[in-house]
Amino acid sequence: MKLTSKIYLLFIGCFVPVINYGQQLYKPAHFESPRSMPIQSVPVSKTINVVDYGACPDDNKNDWPAICRALAECERSGGGVRILFPKGIYQIKVGERKSKLTHAFSLSNVSDFIIEGDGAILILENPDVALMTLKNCQAGVIKGLTIDYKTLPFTQGAVVDVDINGKTFTFRSDGKGGRPTDDNFAKSKTKWGGLFDRENNRLLKDKAPNLVPIREVSNLGDKNLFRIVTTQNVIEQIAVDDPFAMIARYNGCSTYSVNQCRQITFLNNIHYAGPAGSFGLRESTGISIVNCKIQQKEDRLISQNADCVHVTPSYEGPWIEGCLFEGQMDDAINIKTELVYILKAISDNQFLVSAKLRVNDELSLFNPREGRLIGTCRVLEAVPMDDATKIKIDARFENLQIGRDKTKDMFFNDSKSNDNFVIKNNVFRNSRRYGMLIQAKNGIIEGNILENLSTGAITLQNSASWPEGFVPRNIVIENNKIRNAGFDRSYWAEGKDIAPILIRTTTVNKKQAEWKGIRNIRIKDNEIISNSDHTIFLSGAQDIVIEKNRNDAQSDAPYYQENCDNVIIK
Repeated sequence: MKLTSKIYLLFIGCFVPVINYGQQLYKPAHFESPRSMPIQSVPVSKTINVVDYGACPDDNKNDWPAICRALAECERSGGGVRILFPKGIYQIKVGERKSKLTHAFSLSNVSDFIIEGDGAILILENPDVALMTLKNCQAGVIKGLTIDYKTLPFTQGAVVDVDINGKTFTFRSDGKGGRPTDDNFAKSKTKWGGLFDRENNRLLKDKAPNLVPIREVSNLGDKNLFRIVTTQNVIEQIAVDDPFAMIARYNGCSTYSVNQCRQITFLNNIHYAGPAGSFGLRESTGISIVNCKIQQKEDRLISQNADCVHVTPSYEGPWIEGCLFEGQMDDAINIKTELVYILKAISDNQFLVSAKLRVNDELSLFNPREGRLIGTCRVLEAVPMDDATKIKIDARFENLQIGRDKTKDMFFNDSKSNDNFVIKNNVFRNSRRYGMLIQAKNGIIEGNILENLSTGAITLQNSASWPEGFVPRNIVIENNKIRNAGFDRSYWAEGKDIAPILIRTTTVNKKQAEWKGIRNIRIKDNEIISNSDHTIFLSGAQDIVIEKNRNDAQSDAPYYQENCDNVIIK
């Protein structure tokens, strides 16, 4: 089943509870502690206009050096600064440097700042370079900037010939993106392709692989004609006239890479393309993404090359509201809990571990082979070492399987689990994989529209086979509208374990877990239209409330559960 009707963006530009600089807090009843709210403005005493530092919009010349000078002046000021981009188009071409830059600009150690685009459009010329990295900044607002690329970090066109025996197909680029033999494609360590629907190329191809491996690319003489070698299990799904796009992805090159920052709001920004995701958040708290658009242009098959919002472990999760996420080539939102490998057992309560832990961090010890909780503990002592931490805990554990391997016993830092995340009033559509993959705790998912997502809408799991997060808990999923979420080959390959809302505790071998790890989830007042037998799938969960949902599934039993306790259906 495919839905091709347009969903109008009623949520974009709606009222969002942003506040001026201050310490106001937000606490729904199920949050264990309050969280910070988005800020919209901060006090500044100085304005830096990029034009005054040599930038000249609309002259088709490189504005990169001038904008670098303006940002350097902001860093020298230390804060209380507004950086202004007057209306117009700015060309950004990163010049030669001693070491390769992942981002065109950087801003470090600045407090109380605003970066404001008054109708400014920034066009990046380097397809393997993202816009900006922020480090150790706090109390800032970045707003009103539109980001696009002169040479797109992907190529697109259509399949014109298929050789199943040779595991090759011929691809003709439409010339709107880069060429798959360009330097940025050759150097990318993460490149693949995607197939799209012939009648509505905003959608990925039904029941087809959501990832086409790229083994080799060669030009066939015509500058836009290429032979691509893939794998046997994929070539059989490729047909002549299939729309096709291929990305040159650069992990770590999010449009904004936010590192060790506090209280930063991204407001009313638009991203049309990028070599990875849009917002990469690392060890940062109080980050808000409000009324932003990751938008697919009308003549493009995709937008960003990776996750729109990729959140590595933090002590507070992001606030994401009123946004549009469409056309990206990975999950729209991925939120994680900190994984802690046990490198050495010094005694039964002292260990050398891989993460930088703090005293009083609360840990869970997990056996991924059986999907079983071994126990919980608290950090009493934490001594930093080279790339490791020596810890003493308040519990004793013996005979553990240890090592930096996904099959070994491992800690997860429950204190660094992106607590109190907020995802509300967003639109997710026309993209690859999940709308959101949640591997965190204490959150609210409310008032979102999720449609035409190839592998599912909302997934809550610990992903033991790809360890990067732990079992979610204390989450409300309410008043969302979900349709056509789950139609690619990987979705159908899961057999019975499929539904637009998927909640499960997993093992490293993707088998049913012993432990009912996911708990305290409330799923209420959602409208769910499913392509498969069920609208909600539960495995390894307890204390679940499913209430007043409107279901349209391919069976008379919209809810499936296994190895669950205390599931209340109203």
